Formats: sequence, structure tokens, C-alpha cells
Amino acid sequence: MTTYPFTGNETKAINFMPTLDSVVYNANVGWNLSAQRWYITITGSDGTRMITRPLVESPAGTDINILFGVFASTLVWRADDGIIEVNP
Repeated sequence: MTTYPFTGNETKAINFMPTLDSVVYNANVGWNLSAQRWYITITGSDGTRMITRPLVESPAGTDINILFGVFASTLVWRADDGIIEVNP
């Protein structure tokens, strides 16, 4: 498991490079002003967008996999812990 710091109280977008299904991708978490929530966009190294979804907080003891249906890897936001967890 790899973790990336993210509390949800950030004042700007964050970027990181997770390994998903054994391939390194670019991830951007940005605030959507219209929806008033955080969204995550995963793109390939060539800039091809793979997925854009709302970043949904996982409560303690529950995993809400943001990547379901697209990747076998999982990505879970633990707001209480201030981290995003990626499991390849």
C-alpha cells in the first residue's frame, strides 16, 4: 500500500503519481466549484484521461474504492487519517 497526504482542507489541487495495475499514472485532485467537492482525475503518461470521479470519503472500517470498474487496483480516501491509500 502507498499513501499520499490529503486532508480535504487543502487550498489548491494536489498531484501525485500512483502505480495502478503495475503502470504509473498521473493523478490530480482538484476542487470543483460548481459541485462544491473534490474530484480525482487519473491520466496516462501521454495525457489520455482514464477516469474522473468525485473523491468520496471512506468511513472507518469501510473501503469506498474510487477506481471500481476501471482498475483492479484500489484507491481509498481516509479523510479522518488525512491520506489517500493506493493498493496496487
